Amino acid sequence: LAALALPLLALLAWWAIRRTLTPLRALGTQLAARPAHAQQPVTLADAPAEVTPVVSALNGLLGRIDTMLEAERRFTADAAHELRTPIAAIRAQAQVALAAGGDHAQRRHALQATLQCCDRATHLVEQLLTLSRLEAGAAVTRRPLDLSVIARQVVGELAPKALQRQQDLGLDAPSACTVEGDATLLAVLLRNLVDNALRY
Repeated sequence: LAALALPLLALLAWWAIRRTLTPLRALGTQLAARPAHAQQPVTLADAPAEVTPVVSALNGLLGRIDTMLEAERRFTADAAHELRTPIAAIRAQAQVALAAGGDHAQRRHALQATLQCCDRATHLVEQLLTLSRLEAGAAVTRRPLDLSVIARQVVGELAPKALQRQQDLGLDAPSACTVEGDATLLAVLLRNLVDNALRY
């Protein structure tokens, strides 16, 4: 009897293991055939209760990866948009320096302005990287700030674009306007508002 029971038990164990692993093999096949850009969640028909947590965890991971990739796409688009202004200013100042000829004072002034534009571009890159970290879940630092100072900086950065388009850009603000917030976020907000006003 024991000689008959042991093979039967082994056969039942093999069948149970194979039945349990069948959904996992189907899941592996589905993932192997899945395109890299696919965003829809993984579905597994007739999955046993033991496999359902695996599928749910996998879909959660895919969702987080998709969110991260979307944040990277937004960062790239924001960087291209925000850096357009300082790069245009650097180009304009370089053209002034080239056209200065023997006027050393004009050339020196244009080169100094070019360095200032480079500094603004560097500062802007730092702001964009800060925004990227904030989107990734970093804490926002709120502290009292002078909004007038931030507004003057933003208007100063965008003034060359307004002059190029023959637009009248000015700032009418009190000497001090204290608000509580994050300097980087407020600067990006104001820059987008003013830039949209100049465009449209």
